[in-house]
Amino acid sequence: MWECDDQVACDGYYLTNSAKSHGTATFNRNFAEFPQIVFTVHVVELGEGFKVGFVNDDKIMDLLVVTGEGSVSGSQPICQNDSKVTVQLTDKHVAVYIDDMTVSNCEMKYDETAYPQLTLRPGAALLFDMSLSLSNIATSVTVLRKQGITCTNPDPYTYHLDAISNTMNKESNSCSVIFDRLISAKHHFYQLKIVECGADSAVGVGLADRSHEPSKFPGWKKKSCGYHSDDGILYKKGHHNKVMPTCAVGDVMGCGIRFPDRDIVNIPRGNGDASKGETVTVYFTKNSLEVGDVSMTIPEGGLFPTIGLSEGDRVTVDFAAASG
Repeated sequence: MWECDDQVACDGYYLTNSAKSHGTATFNRNFAEFPQIVFTVHVVELGEGFKVGFVNDDKIMDLLVVTGEGSVSGSQPICQNDSKVTVQLTDKHVAVYIDDMTVSNCEMKYDETAYPQLTLRPGAALLFDMSLSLSNIATSVTVLRKQGITCTNPDPYTYHLDAISNTMNKESNSCSVIFDRLISAKHHFYQLKIVECGADSAVGVGLADRSHEPSKFPGWKKKSCGYHSDDGILYKKGHHNKVMPTCAVGDVMGCGIRFPDRDIVNIPRGNGDASKGETVTVYFTKNSLEVGDVSMTIPEGGLFPTIGLSEGDRVTVDFAAASG
């Protein structure tokens, strides 16, 4: 099943490298023959890191390179022991996820062959798993409630939202979407890009609890806060908190949360969920730069990503954004 060099030991699907140099293991099944395939690499021991790729006619395409600190492509560490790297290959398109965060999404050029290859650096131990189905890749991001908005979901972590006139609130041209993705230490940031603005555009990005009315922008009600594009105001519990930069077409607005005394890099098993009554800092970004923050007390049930739009507004929401 596996073709390994002298540095890699193989016990079924369990691969280890106890040597002093890196080694490779190539799966001898040609994935190019299948219309769709998903596999997972469980990180048992990170060691000095590893690579995941495909061999195509003696050429190697690296999909993911993880260092011994757990960093990916120079970002902050997000891959640790017990992490799961999922690879989805569909008709020459490949997506790579770490746990439930997208880290790569691209076309893969190959003709007749595509053999998975793992490169293990010293101390690494990986478990290869082909039992995962596509439906298991992402279950933590769904639409909880929406009003006046059409919603398309091209991949597990991207949503296209379009505020349309014929379903808007009759008393207001505002509407919102609440996503079922509990904000936690592990999933603590998301962002949106403004694609199109209506005549009276206003886009809001923020957090709210499950009781938030889908006809209200984040920040207009209790147990919510939000950054609004039209006036740059940061709202909290229905009150103006501070003024930040306004946003327009092409700008990217982000919302994240900082947990006190919580290591968001080396997260233990579980999501590191916030508990009721805990005070956290919610911060907001414009084009990857932080522009303001506000303190929030976690309500019972937690906080959820909430986006407000006005008639004619269109945005793309990204739950795979690098955490801030």
